[in-house]
Amino acid sequence: MHWFSTGLLIALSAGTAAWAGWLLRRLFVVDPAAAPDPGRTDRPVPDDAADDHTEERDS
Repeated sequence: MHWFSTGLLIALSAGTAAWAGWLLRRLFVVDPAAAPDPGRTDRPVPDDAADDHTEERDS
C-alpha cells in the first residue's frame, strides 16, 4: 500500500507540473498577428476626420 500511495503522489505531482507548464505556455506564447494586405482600405475612419476642413461646421 505504501508503494501505491507513493506512485499515486508522484503521478499527481507530474500531472500538476505538466498542467502548470501548459498554463504558463498559454500565458506567454502569443500567435503572430497576420500582416495587413497592402491594398486594403477598410480601416475605420476617425469620427473627427471630416470636421477639420468643413466650412459648415460653425453655421
